[in-house]
Amino acid sequence: MTYSKCAEINFNAYRNSADPVFRLYNQELEERDSFTYLGMLFDKHMNLHHAATHALRPFNAALRRVKEFGIEKRISDRPHAMLWLFKTYALSAGMYANQTLSTQFLKHDNGFSNPVQVAHVAFLKKILGIISNSANWCVLRECA
Repeated sequence: MTYSKCAEINFNAYRNSADPVFRLYNQELEERDSFTYLGMLFDKHMNLHHAATHALRPFNAALRRVKEFGIEKRISDRPHAMLWLFKTYALSAGMYANQTLSTQFLKHDNGFSNPVQVAHVAFLKKILGIISNSANWCVLRECA
């Protein structure tokens, strides 16, 4: 019997450290550098930027679907309708398993450096039809 969903990862281990061998039902577990658990990417160095970049893929796909739906239904010029679609379909995809919005990204001067947050605010600015260098906090407040 193989345990394909089971693996071992040593967080912040030194390169030359002797790693223990973990077994499950007498079978040695595979050692990995990273794994995805409930949509969140963990790597052995606990680098949340990698996790944020990983979370960006489903969020961008949801943004693309919202944009295509708006064009197909001819409502892309109606900001209120596009914002409703964004909040209903895309925002949940961007927030799923996105603990990467915390820690290093919560500093006052680092709040909008998360790739998911950057894509989020850029999409809102396009919906509102405003210039890209508009204040991010104003955009978020306007879109509730």
